[in-house]
Amino acid sequence: MPIDLDHDLNPAQREAVLATEGAVLVIAGAGSGKTRTIVYRLAHLVERGVPPEAILLLTFTRKAAQEMLSRAGALLGRQLPRGSGGTFHSFAYGVLRRHAVDLGYPAACTVMDRSDAEDVLAEVRRELGVAPQDKTFPKRGAVLELLGKSRNKEIPVEELLGREAPHLLPFCGDFAALAAGYAAFKAARGLLDYDDLLFLLERLLAQRPDVAEGLRARYRYVMVDEYQDTNMVQARLVRHLAGPAGNVMAVGDDAQSIYAFRGANVENILRFPEDFPGARIVTLEENYRSTQPILDLTNEILRQAPRHFDKNLRAARGGGNPPFLLRPFSDFTQADLAVAAVRELAREHPLHEVAVLFRAGYQSYALEIALNKARVPFQKYGGIRFSEAAHIKDALSILRLIQNPLDLPALSRILAHVPGAGKRTAAKLSAAVAAGGGPALDKILARHPGAGELFAFLEDMRTGPYPPALLVERVMVFYSPLLAKAHPEDYPRRQAGLEQLSQIASGYTTLDAFLAELVLENPEEGEGGAKEDTLILSTVHSAKGLEWNAVLVIDLVDDRF
Repeated sequence: MPIDLDHDLNPAQREAVLATEGAVLVIAGAGSGKTRTIVYRLAHLVERGVPPEAILLLTFTRKAAQEMLSRAGALLGRQLPRGSGGTFHSFAYGVLRRHAVDLGYPAACTVMDRSDAEDVLAEVRRELGVAPQDKTFPKRGAVLELLGKSRNKEIPVEELLGREAPHLLPFCGDFAALAAGYAAFKAARGLLDYDDLLFLLERLLAQRPDVAEGLRARYRYVMVDEYQDTNMVQARLVRHLAGPAGNVMAVGDDAQSIYAFRGANVENILRFPEDFPGARIVTLEENYRSTQPILDLTNEILRQAPRHFDKNLRAARGGGNPPFLLRPFSDFTQADLAVAAVRELAREHPLHEVAVLFRAGYQSYALEIALNKARVPFQKYGGIRFSEAAHIKDALSILRLIQNPLDLPALSRILAHVPGAGKRTAAKLSAAVAAGGGPALDKILARHPGAGELFAFLEDMRTGPYPPALLVERVMVFYSPLLAKAHPEDYPRRQAGLEQLSQIASGYTTLDAFLAELVLENPEEGEGGAKEDTLILSTVHSAKGLEWNAVLVIDLVDDRF
């Protein structure tokens, strides 16, 4: 039975599906049926007689590609081969496997996973003798991530560090040496990492026009999903694969580009009409997710972007209340207002249909405390729960020791930062304290000066009583050098979390009440999927593409969002 495009699609979706020749840019506004449009275009091409093997669908996850191929197959009543769709990286690997020798690599190259790449970087650091005894040098995973960002954003390491990690600029020369050594190590041993796949494919297509022409002849129809999330090398690969004829459809939305932090370049989608002169632009504006009052606000915001594609989102359904804006005086009043709003919304919607969104995981900390106090169950996606972050647990352990000198788990945690001390030392110290201190305690502290400094600080803090906020501030001063050593790659970000802890502490008059609120477990927290009647807390990145009946956005201010 033929696919009924007139019945199943709105006019803009139908126009996009039928635009099969030349370059086409589909600007798919939020909730406008982007995936449906891609699925129907795939099915329409095959129904017209185009072999599935002649269509190349490039996506950002295997799951997305498989879902689209599966849905298109369901429309056609037959399965489409999986080889017709996949990620940029999997496609690149498939091509490079056949042509590695043309680039000077052995035929049997090995693609490393993240763990392998970190091990190689550690070996290169050892061979080069980079900062061998420097405990402040960032961990291998952080170095690899920064080198990958530098490469994907195609900016020098020094510029990247200046933008994103200025505290690491003193190591700029070491980073450059590691980058060169890492590249040489891989080339000498036939090793590739994920980033290599894209850049080597680009080099192959530039150096071997016959290979590029062969791919263009094989894949007569190129489709790219989420084009606003491509980086610069991915956009260049699309141009190579489309060729002068430009038979390519790119689908995306300039207003939904939120991955610049990992190399995505919104200029790729904005520049598409220049890269492919004469490109047809189809805009999907009918929204199936939101109500018109919300879309009116959205449209007004989008119109103010300095560069954008014009679109006017229209709701497919009626009704809806206008969004409202609250202006709290502090993080605490914001948390209280959010809890009150959640309780009000829970009268109309199940809790799992209500979400609170924020830019970064630490921004929900005050809200988490307020929700625990109000006994509102929640689950969090993106970022770590406040009291589970390593640096927060460290600071809380010091506070617990101020309150209770016999708290062995807290003592063990903090002594892990003291060279030569560990769980056995912690057990001996705890036993000596329980026995009343004296010479036994002094003897242990004399052998471990770092532990002696900790105990002196704790004794000073117990001379109070001090308000929790002052205690947290003093703990921050004591702990900061330990934090910088333990997490050299991102301690400024973690320091901001400690400042948040200080703000939360200012709402309490006693240390025991403050600690009790922080360690009260949320019984609904844990692994697994969304749970019934449980509020959703999520970063905006983890929420992309998801839907709820009601949404609150906190910290919607400059420099936080």
